[in-house]
Amino acid sequence: MSFFGILSLIFLSLLPIVNPVGMSSVFLAMSNDLSPYERHKLALRVAIYSAGLLIAILLVGPLALSFFGLTLPFIRIAGGLLVSFTAWQMLNAKPKLSHEEKKEHEEKEDVAFFPLTLPITAGAGAIAITIAVALDIDGGFTFHAVLQYLGAIIGIILMMAVVYVCYRFSDTILNKIGQTGTAVVTRLSAFVLLAIGLDVIWTGLLKLIIIAKDAH
Repeated sequence: MSFFGILSLIFLSLLPIVNPVGMSSVFLAMSNDLSPYERHKLALRVAIYSAGLLIAILLVGPLALSFFGLTLPFIRIAGGLLVSFTAWQMLNAKPKLSHEEKKEHEEKEDVAFFPLTLPITAGAGAIAITIAVALDIDGGFTFHAVLQYLGAIIGIILMMAVVYVCYRFSDTILNKIGQTGTAVVTRLSAFVLLAIGLDVIWTGLLKLIIIAKDAH
């Protein structure tokens, strides 16, 4: 596959899975108590973390799977469970924290990586796609293979640039539909996220069932 071919492949494959426009409401819901400046910084960190995670998986993912004896179905199931858990928490969100509780929560937990990067932005589907693309790249350190890896890396970076723009302006986008509309969109996004998580789990289970049948 050519440089531009693999760049287009990974970008277009990740776009519906990452769903930056739809997930911007999830991002806003989880950063609603931050100032605009802090939210913009958080959006940049999530985009950088997600790009770094997927690029690392692109480069070492197939080797790691072989080393630990893991297969894509197990990655899908684990990622689907994380996505479903995050969505369930959003659907059962508690009232806003007080200033003191919020400060204590922020000191204990950084949501930039978990759950905003993994599993919401760079979740099981994105990981599976990245590994699948990596497996299609020519082996060795040939010039063609280097071009393919470079194309895939640029495709991931472009995808996360789109994520950054959507997350950064999530407040502007969702403010146009008002507080009630934002709450509705957030709940719907959480429901869709839960459905995606269950679908990823089911896909992984089906793959394991097929593998088990073939083994017999």
